Amino acid sequence: MKLDFPTLYLVILLNSLTLTVIWGAIVYDYRNFPAARHWLVSCVLSTLGGGLLALQGDGFNFALAASGNALVIFSFGLVWVGVRRFYGKDGGLLTSAAVALASVVVLALVRDSSEARNVVYATAQITLVSFAMFHLAFREKQSLGTMVAALAMLAGIVGQGAEAVMNLMRIAGSLSDEGYYSVAAICLLTIIFSGVVWNFGFVLLAIDRLRSDLALLAVVDELTGVPNRRRFMENAAIEEKRARRTGRPFSILLLDLDNFKSINDSYGHAAGDASLKHFVDLAAKNLPEVATLARLGGDEFGVLLPETGAGGAGALANDLVRTFRAEGFHWKGQPVPLTASIGVAEWSGAEKSGVASVIENADTALYETKKRGRNGYSVFRSGQPGAKSPAILSVLPKS
Repeated sequence: MKLDFPTLYLVILLNSLTLTVIWGAIVYDYRNFPAARHWLVSCVLSTLGGGLLALQGDGFNFALAASGNALVIFSFGLVWVGVRRFYGKDGGLLTSAAVALASVVVLALVRDSSEARNVVYATAQITLVSFAMFHLAFREKQSLGTMVAALAMLAGIVGQGAEAVMNLMRIAGSLSDEGYYSVAAICLLTIIFSGVVWNFGFVLLAIDRLRSDLALLAVVDELTGVPNRRRFMENAAIEEKRARRTGRPFSILLLDLDNFKSINDSYGHAAGDASLKHFVDLAAKNLPEVATLARLGGDEFGVLLPETGAGGAGALANDLVRTFRAEGFHWKGQPVPLTASIGVAEWSGAEKSGVASVIENADTALYETKKRGRNGYSVFRSGQPGAKSPAILSVLPKS
């Protein structure tokens, strides 16, 4: 198969332009996606570089060749940088720029040899694509997108490697120009095709990431960053199954900020949001790692305590109330009263007792705390047989 190089340059240009449109649409819709922005810029630079190379026609123009290949090489570097950003790592830009600049310097030294120029192009591109491939290949958790992109990059490296080896053979006189041109087009088409495929792998990675982000939004409270009611109920259901299997108890705390509405009314909703975040930070510092702290709605929070009875849960509620009382909340330098009321309930182990009943009991205890003046906690205990109401124990005094 023999294909003229101006046509190949045009193919590179059109291919890069197509990928630019695709990544441009993704970046437009998902602007907080730094990896996609780097991949978009990579496609833009590859398009510009392909355009400059196509302007050479059948001849060689050093300025066009140097600038075009520098842009294309740096675009490969941005592929690697985008992979790094996707996995939360910085760096790569200076290295990519250095490789592109070094290729231009070496190109200037060997400008009279087309074979040597081809070796320079191939070596620089192999270097940067290898960085990206290894960054993808050695992930602890592999996905379909990761594997597709890494394998496509490997194919591109093989194509570039074959191109470099054949040109070295031409320099050594062991391969004729006819022999080279008979397979060079196949190598270049392999490189072009691999770029399309690894971008497809990146799209798969982007879809997986966006889908994960959407799934996270479904179970995490956007303001405070803690689980929402849905995740809380899911975890509680799992804990109930474990408790029924092992016979060990679990407890639930329901927490309300006292007079939260007055904070919003007196200081504004921004202060109210800040007080909720402050409340979550304090609670998280006092809770064991196994606990699940969730925002159930408004200023209401829930805490799931695995393998914890009412006594341990009550002691924890005591610590929380005292912490909220002692740790002042300030808004724009002004102290704002911030206390909490808590209701505590333990899973009884009864056949008909489930998560819903434990939450209902905790809510009953919470109501008792509020009725007695707030800024404290109450522990629910089932009443004696025949009693009209349950026993509410251990209300923390306000002093």
